[in-house]
Amino acid sequence: MATGAIKTVTDALQKGIAEKGEKVEVWADKSDYKDFIRMYVVSDYFKGMSDKNRLGEIYSILETHGAKSLISKISLCIAMTKREYIRDFGEGVWLGVLDKVYRGMDPRPKLRRLAGAHSKG
Repeated sequence: MATGAIKTVTDALQKGIAEKGEKVEVWADKSDYKDFIRMYVVSDYFKGMSDKNRLGEIYSILETHGAKSLISKISLCIAMTKREYIRDFGEGVWLGVLDKVYRGMDPRPKLRRLAGAHSKG
């Protein structure tokens, strides 16, 4: 299930953002929990958008490009511009397999604050 879902989500995002005249890199992987998907979406299309608007755009694109049923399967979605990606991960570094990134990187300060807020209940 997860492999087909990842391909569908990736294809929908690539098609939708290409229609808006921008390039996109999508790294998606199966979550550790059931058949959920975690992904990074990197595109300059997100320039000037808030995090909330970025996610809204992603979900809207998924709805209109045949992946509406998979939105509920996304457990993590981080949308970034290319500049933000380079700042956080380094130029020339590509995520590849996401589980290596999660286990080997320090979380961004903003993500660290969010994780702390959720763990306090």
